[in-house]
Amino acid sequence: MKINVIYILTISVFLSMVFLIDSNKFDKLLLDWMNQLTPSSLQEPMSYLTKLGSGEVMIILTLVLMGFLYFKREKLYALMLGVIVFGGLFLNLGLKLLFQRERPGEVRYLEVFGQSFELASYSFPSGHTMRTFLLFAFIIYISYLFITKRAIRLISYAIAVFCISVVALSRMILEAHYPSDIIAAISISILWFIICIRVVPGLVRKYSRTQAPS
Repeated sequence: MKINVIYILTISVFLSMVFLIDSNKFDKLLLDWMNQLTPSSLQEPMSYLTKLGSGEVMIILTLVLMGFLYFKREKLYALMLGVIVFGGLFLNLGLKLLFQRERPGEVRYLEVFGQSFELASYSFPSGHTMRTFLLFAFIIYISYLFITKRAIRLISYAIAVFCISVVALSRMILEAHYPSDIIAAISISILWFIICIRVVPGLVRKYSRTQAPS
């Protein structure tokens, strides 16, 4: 029942943000409020912190964590992480191409490991936010499962929440995204994350049974 409520809430929030794409009143109100509260001195540090959510950093961190889990014989969780993050990358790209919302600033193009592609990087939903949320939500998840010391677990939670929050805020402070892009990214990421952690283990067990010798 609780999971169904989360499904309904996340889908409802995402669809609400979709309806706001053609109207910038909501985004303008929040951006004006943020500009009033945010000192100009934050621009430079945020320009560095936002790189945490870049595709290059997320891919490297994901592969490192997958390798660590595989080395620790946690192959299911390594696979789950790959599906969550890399599946999320394709989901984000598909949604961007579906809605094709222009960014609040100048037109940007997709760039991976220094290579620029002649494909516009659309605004909705925020890729930085989705990537960061999915990776660090998984870190919270495995911390809950495997870290027994409460203090270390709480530190892990705090670092993960900080990383998600600072990347999401940086995208708005740097005017790379509208607030609705960020809210949509978080809502669809929650939905995708829950689907993955519920579906992937079942598919793996089903595949293992079909491959087992009779």
